Amino acid sequence: LLRPHREILREGRRQGDGDKIAEQGNSKFAQGGEVLREAKFGKMEDFTTGLVGKIGLPDPRLMDAMMREHCMRGDSKGEFSPGNYDTTTTPEAEWRVVTDEEEGKRVSEGKRRVRWIEDLLLDDLAQKAGLRKEEILALLLYTGPMFYKYNAVLRGFPAAAADGLAGNKYTTTLHLIVSAVIKLSRCMVLPKDRVV
Repeated sequence: LLRPHREILREGRRQGDGDKIAEQGNSKFAQGGEVLREAKFGKMEDFTTGLVGKIGLPDPRLMDAMMREHCMRGDSKGEFSPGNYDTTTTPEAEWRVVTDEEEGKRVSEGKRRVRWIEDLLLDDLAQKAGLRKEEILALLLYTGPMFYKYNAVLRGFPAAAADGLAGNKYTTTLHLIVSAVIKLSRCMVLPKDRVV
């Protein structure tokens, strides 16, 4: 099954199109028949320095920092298409989607459903985990098209996405996503029928 994909990738490399061919298979929800993807690995230093070593420390003015990261940076107005939402958007537009209830309702069509942050603050799990409003907002952004940008910061690919960041590391937003996931993981119970 993988042999034809490897051969396509090798042929692309011989012709100088290897990166382009590898990126074709890098959609969030890859379907059968797509081109083989290549993983990019870091060094031990990347592991030991962690997120702070990769993107720096978050700004303590959380909400203001996230707004600036999405609305006032070099890539804020730059359009991108993540591939799985059948949409073209900008970081600034996505900020409005999660901070303006009417805009969130407007884009909630087809497969995409944007939940309002005030409703999520009342969710039992969010309360049990002790999630802050900023953490929920960061998770809302990550579960929409912005995953594409955040993953490009952390992975450095696809090349077009990484180049489109214009130096924006989304530092505070990424730290809030990690914080929220850690808090939520402490509240989750592994089902008894699940073996690890």
